[in-house]
Amino acid sequence: MSGRNYWHVYNQMRRHYLDTGVAQGRTDLLAEFSDMDPAEVDEGIAEFELAIGIRMRGVDLNGCKEAQAN
Repeated sequence: MSGRNYWHVYNQMRRHYLDTGVAQGRTDLLAEFSDMDPAEVDEGIAEFELAIGIRMRGVDLNGCKEAQAN
């Protein structure tokens, strides 16, 4: 167990987005958070996408608890 969770992924994505204006890709995140379960990384991605408005709450997409892209 790494001690990191989906909030770490969310915060990394948020920082990257604020610095560059571009959302970090899943492949890069999976490499950076290789110590985490990919499903947990996906949860962080989903949380970030909900926060910036590109997902809608309550819709299942590829196993993520949250959402669908608009």
